[in-house]
Amino acid sequence: MSDPYLLARARALRTVPVPADRAELARLRRAVDDVERRLVEAVTPDGIQELMAGWAPDVEPASGALGDSDAHRTASAVRLVTLACCIRHCWPDPSQPLYPGQPAAQEDVIASLVPLQDTLAPRKGVAALGQTAHFLKALRFLRACGHLLADVGDGMIRLGPMVALWSERDVAELRSGYDVLPAPRKE
Repeated sequence: MSDPYLLARARALRTVPVPADRAELARLRRAVDDVERRLVEAVTPDGIQELMAGWAPDVEPASGALGDSDAHRTASAVRLVTLACCIRHCWPDPSQPLYPGQPAAQEDVIASLVPLQDTLAPRKGVAALGQTAHFLKALRFLRACGHLLADVGDGMIRLGPMVALWSERDVAELRSGYDVLPAPRKE
């Protein structure tokens, strides 16, 4: 019998340590299998291996209703471009696995985004002074969603565990469009 509390804990915490007890790991696997999910390995910045509940490869999450705004929110252009820029900076070699990638300096990511400022969110007058504020807000949002790891105060951006859940098809799409992702600025 599976343990739904183990699954609830894994979902609430986003990542959980790999259970040392084989019986507990087996219960977690059964709980995940019962709801057509899978366990995905995630790596912390310290190199510690953890687990998270992800969708099975042949299951796409859906709300069941088209246009259900509670289940599907459209990301703003600023958030999407910020995520694309983070991916490019944290994944310098598309022939390598996307996750966990490598840390990238936040100031380098922001510097790559600033030239896109006028296209994404034009500002005039005094508002132009805060030209990076919306990119910083997008980084906070992406961290809260798990696409980026939480800020540990070292000025680095790291891909988050939600990226580990992306399908091979999604990663293949990124590889094919890698050259259009916002690249690090050349010195």
